Amino acid sequence: MLVIPTLFVQGCERPDPELIPDEYLQSELGLTTDDRVHTLSVSAAAAEVAEPDTVRIEPGDIVQFISVDWFVHEVHFELDSMTAAARDFLLDTEQASSPPLLQNGSRFVLSFRDAPEGRYPYQILGNTAAGGGLIVVHGPEN
Repeated sequence: MLVIPTLFVQGCERPDPELIPDEYLQSELGLTTDDRVHTLSVSAAAAEVAEPDTVRIEPGDIVQFISVDWFVHEVHFELDSMTAAARDFLLDTEQASSPPLLQNGSRFVLSFRDAPEGRYPYQILGNTAAGGGLIVVHGPEN
């Protein structure tokens, strides 16, 4: 039987199991269990909804919007409502808007590698009234 000293275990930071990429992202994008993926489930009710609608992430994290119904959804960042650095980051990385998410399980995956800290407000458009939310990029010390 292997015994691991308590000091060693306390010094290791284990990844949050909620943020570990699923098998699809690991096989298709080459992500590893060290990558952090935040998932926002998109659906239509009285308005377009993302759950959760607001998420705090660190630079380098990945965010995926996943359609959880059969309605059409599109994610568009509100470029006029963010700093020039954040706007330029999304435009330079061609992540300012999603293609239409046409079916249950469709994904829009964004990488925030080298993203500047700040607020990234977004809208969700589709079959019902527009909805929206916010991605906040902050450093690990904030």
